Amino acid sequence: MADEQERVEIYIEEDMDVSQRSWLVATLEHKLGIVSACFEHGDHHRLTINFEHKHFSHITLIDAIKEHGYHGKVANI
Repeated sequence: MADEQERVEIYIEEDMDVSQRSWLVATLEHKLGIVSACFEHGDHHRLTINFEHKHFSHITLIDAIKEHGYHGKVANI
């Protein structure tokens, strides 16, 4: 049986260029439990993450982003 997945949108406070966004997405996607991550087209602050609930919560996703020097808040609770 597949693990339960959730989707969350996180608003990233910092202005990030293309390489910073690409790096953050790739870094997050290498973490166990993150299925995919992407920035929405036209909104360079809105990061969408699909993740396995058994590995992450909204809070631990925010913490994972903070570990890399960025700040965010959940945009869709």
